[in-house]
Amino acid sequence: MHRRIFLIAAILLLPSAATAAGDAPLDRATLKGLTGVAVVVDVIDPELEKIGLTREVVLARLLARMQARHIHVDPGATEFVGLRITAVRGRGSLGQNPFALSLTLGLYQPVLLSRNHEMRTSTQTWEVESVVLADAKILLTACRESADELADRFAAAFLAVNPE
Repeated sequence: MHRRIFLIAAILLLPSAATAAGDAPLDRATLKGLTGVAVVVDVIDPELEKIGLTREVVLARLLARMQARHIHVDPGATEFVGLRITAVRGRGSLGQNPFALSLTLGLYQPVLLSRNHEMRTSTQTWEVESVVLADAKILLTACRESADELADRFAAAFLAVNPE
């Protein structure tokens, strides 16, 4: 593996201030009883698609990773794991223009409002993130490694509360 990837932040252990989900015991408890999940990948920046990072490629890899970790993937499930990739291209020196990527993997589930049980919505109940900085020539490798690590963290959380 190439380690020319400059990490500006590895896996963030604490959820951001904008979200309530994380990977703490309470967040993991929301995974208990799930029998399967759908898997989705948000729309990817066209600039990333130009270098080969497409939704199809990322989705296929994520599905394979989940299945390898014995997570039942059910396209019809109302609960789903979603991967969001946000990219910013920097302006480096000597013609180098590294990308900063933020990868967020979260589990979304239908919920009922406690004050109105007729009001149903879907919300994120579990989440992990990774942020990397990489040159375009190794961006695909950096993204794959980060997505794999996030999928493995989901599998660990899922299996912790749903032993096989």
